[in-house]
Parts: sequence; structure tokens; C-alpha cells
Amino acid sequence: MSPRLREDADSLNALVAQTARARGLDPAYVEKDFWVTEVLRAAAIERTIDGASEATRVVFKGGTSLSRVFGLIERFSEDIDLLVVFPEGPSAKARHKIFRKIDADVCSWLGTESKSPDSSTGIHRTTTYVYPASYGSSAIKEVVVLELGSRGGEIPASEHQYRSMVAIYAEETYGDDESVWEEFASFPVTVLAPQRTLLEKLAAVHAAVTNNDQQAIFQFGRHFYDIGRLLKSEQVQGALALLGPDGVASLTDDINDRSQAAGWKWVPRPDGGFADSPAFDDQHEAHAIVQRGYTAALELVHGVAPSLAEVVDTVRASRAIL
Repeated sequence: MSPRLREDADSLNALVAQTARARGLDPAYVEKDFWVTEVLRAAAIERTIDGASEATRVVFKGGTSLSRVFGLIERFSEDIDLLVVFPEGPSAKARHKIFRKIDADVCSWLGTESKSPDSSTGIHRTTTYVYPASYGSSAIKEVVVLELGSRGGEIPASEHQYRSMVAIYAEETYGDDESVWEEFASFPVTVLAPQRTLLEKLAAVHAAVTNNDQQAIFQFGRHFYDIGRLLKSEQVQGALALLGPDGVASLTDDINDRSQAAGWKWVPRPDGGFADSPAFDDQHEAHAIVQRGYTAALELVHGVAPSLAEVVDTVRASRAIL
């Protein structure tokens, strides 16, 4: 059995510092990426559930997947967003037992305890894990937040191999593999396709601005950055073009149907597409809040970030596929 890097603070700190220098990143980001990876490793596996012959599956989604799996954004996302896909049949208590099992597996793997400040039986659970931070940063929290939910859509998705920045750097620089440190082994994770994530983010900001939900508008500042970057991606543009107008409409309808079933706020897509949403109207009364939220979100962006005006222009230029 290979030694555990997470149990050798000196070696971990040295590799974090080297990786951060090589990538031009804050060491605190690289360090947290290591612990995010280990939480994901323990959480993102199939599990049997009482009352069903099929296993429970996990789909990785959100900002961390966009940056670390697809390389489409340069925003450090602090949370892990996992969709838990349950088979038909099991009760809410059986589903929540899976949430608790995921938590127990993560705690066992990390050798730590967790806090679960927010949960709804069989529907969602938010759990926080404190990690031994050696590099501080005012921009990030020294905890990993695991968001487990069961009400989103899991299609389209595909399987990818995942490793930490530290593991990738060590292999590329020193030729190290999992025989050197246990955490250097890659692991498979099913990841939501970025085109669905894009449409989910567009639907979210459209609903927030249309409903004048000022708290949500501010919190969704990160969505505007992600939307702008995703729409600049040839991969995402190609996927949307392949879907065509009917496919985009169908996927958006599925997102809205699931939002309605979950009791979330939603608003139908404008007849002319998301480019006509008030979320991208720089004359709208909520635009000042959008700007404040966007500016706040940029604190976790590394590299060159577009201005909000450039994001709006990108959305308008993509009118035909939205």
C-alpha cells in the first residue's frame, strides 16, 4: 500500500508550493484543490440502496467540474456539487441513508469529522469538512462544502478521470504515480455536460432578475462569469449547435420542469431566447446588483476575466443558439 500524502504535512506543503509556483496560483487554492479532490474521491462512487436492485449513482456538476474537468473557466469554485441519482422505489429515509453513508465514507477517508448544517430528508444535504490548512487566503474558506442533491437532471453526462493539481504536477515533473503517494491515483467520476450547466445557469439568472430576487442576483454573480466563458468555448458552442433550436428548447424545458417539481423559482425562457432576458439588459433596474455580484465573484478568478459588459455582448452575439 502506498503512503498517504494527507498524513505527511511537510511533503504535502512542499508539493503544494511547487505546484502553485509552476501554475502561477495562490498556494491556498492548490492546497484546497487537494482536499476537494479527496472529498470527491470518497463521495463519487456507486452505492447500493435499500429497496432497489439498481445502485445509486453520483454526477459531478457545477463550477469545480467546469474548471477542473473541462478547463473551461478560471474561477476557483470552493464547493463540490453532486447530483445523487436514485433508482425508483426507495423511500425518503432510504435515500437520506445514502447521504449519510456518503458523509461517513468521506469522514473515514479524510480521518475527520463533519458538520451538516442544512438537510432535507432524501432531497438534499449540505456537509462541511474542515481540512488542516497551511496556506491562508482571505478569498477562500478553509473548509470543503459538499452539496448533495437529488432533484437535478443528469443528462447529458460522461465519465472522466480525476486527479488533484498536485498529483498532475508530480507526474509531469517527477514521473510520480500512485506508488509514490496513495492520492496520486486517478479515479473515475461521471460529470454533467457543460452545455446543460450553461443552460441551468442561464435559467437561474433569468429567473432571479425577472423576479427581482436581489439576494439571488448578487449570489449569482459567478454565473455571469461562467456563462461568458462557456459561450466562448468552441466545445460548448459546438454542442449547442448540435442540439439545434429544438434540442436547446427541450433541454431548457427539462431544467424548468425539474425546477417546478422541486419548488424552485423559475421563469419560462423568453420567446427570443436567453439573449432577450432582462439579466443581460444593461439598462434594467437590477443591473447594478448584477455588477456588484459579478465584481465580488471575480475575487476567485485567476487569469484575465472579461468585464460584465463583455459577458453581455457575448450572450447577445450567441443569440442564435440560445
